[in-house]
Amino acid sequence: MASSTERTERTERTELMVHQRNATAAAIMRTIVRQGPLGRKELSSIIGVTFTTITKTVAELLELGALTESTPSTPRGVGRPVTPLDVPAGRRLVIGGHLHPESTSCGAYTLRGDLVTSRSVAATGRTQPARIDEAAELVTDVVAEVGATAVVGVGMTTPWAELHHGQPPPLVADVDPDALAQGLGKHLRHPVRVEPNVRAQALEHYWWGGGGDDVLTVLVGRSVGVAQIRGDELVWDGPGAGGLVSHIIVPGSTHPCDCGQIGCVKATCTDDALLRRAVDAGLLPPGALQRDLYPEEDTDGLRELRQARAEELGRVIPLIMSLVAPAETTVRGRVGTAEEIAACIDMVRSRYRELVGRDAEVRFYDRSRPDYWPHASAALALDRYLASPLWHERDRELRAAPVTLA
Repeated sequence: MASSTERTERTERTELMVHQRNATAAAIMRTIVRQGPLGRKELSSIIGVTFTTITKTVAELLELGALTESTPSTPRGVGRPVTPLDVPAGRRLVIGGHLHPESTSCGAYTLRGDLVTSRSVAATGRTQPARIDEAAELVTDVVAEVGATAVVGVGMTTPWAELHHGQPPPLVADVDPDALAQGLGKHLRHPVRVEPNVRAQALEHYWWGGGGDDVLTVLVGRSVGVAQIRGDELVWDGPGAGGLVSHIIVPGSTHPCDCGQIGCVKATCTDDALLRRAVDAGLLPPGALQRDLYPEEDTDGLRELRQARAEELGRVIPLIMSLVAPAETTVRGRVGTAEEIAACIDMVRSRYRELVGRDAEVRFYDRSRPDYWPHASAALALDRYLASPLWHERDRELRAAPVTLA
């Protein structure tokens, strides 16, 4: 009879084998999603594991339905034809949802980010629990439409909202992330991932937007958030990860922050700070929203405020870049007009050259697709699935099994 020590050692060896198998499966799936259909030998060379290990893991993924085989290609020389491996087009889907102050939207996507279906409904809830219930109902409807067994995960984005003191007040869309995850979990049997919007943007850019392996994303909006992809993972992890720039001091800023410092990013560069200054200056009425900073009929006063903010961003973003030294930086959000955006990016390049002595790879990223936020949110679910595909596939099989009632 095996001793407790022997049983423990067996359990540890089994867990190690499962971890190694899952790590290889994750590397295979992530490589194929990023690079397209590949043969087994190509995967072995790219990932750096033996052909035998690749073959065994691919066989398991094929059996689970996580991979498919295409018609073998004709070899150019002597040798066996290559059988390309790919992710299934419609049998594995990720769901993305987003809470906007005026609407709730949700979409279903293939693992390559292609849209399968999307829905958007006007926001009617006036409390956070009501907004969460609306989101859960919409996501549940989309999951039912595409088939629950095809869905491998759900992602939801939350605004990068700061703690509010006075004007402007928090919005109903600023739901608590934990409450949102719990609310969705009551309605779904699928893995749910809730993250700040900038992290979703970084992952969407990496998986579906052709982003590189070392990219810093800076999102300018009601707050300023950052996220960095390095290698094939988000550098920062955990609750509130990446939101460490709020109290970096903007060179030359004289705006007081509620933390007691002068010139913080939060008090200088955010839409919330800009809105507060616009209301204080009489450029906008009390109760105005952030979108009112960008009216179709613009005014000189608002343009001056936005231009000053663009220059302030141009002074502080290079400081953030110098701390993490990314290969590329993308700036996102409603910074202002094309001229204001160009002024910001030009100043970033100039200031970065002064700080570190070399040119910066930086550009403004302008989202264009109407389902942008659900698309970005779905990348959260994709990233989680690809991190542990064998676990998710086994879990998917359990979700597909009928529930036995006592």
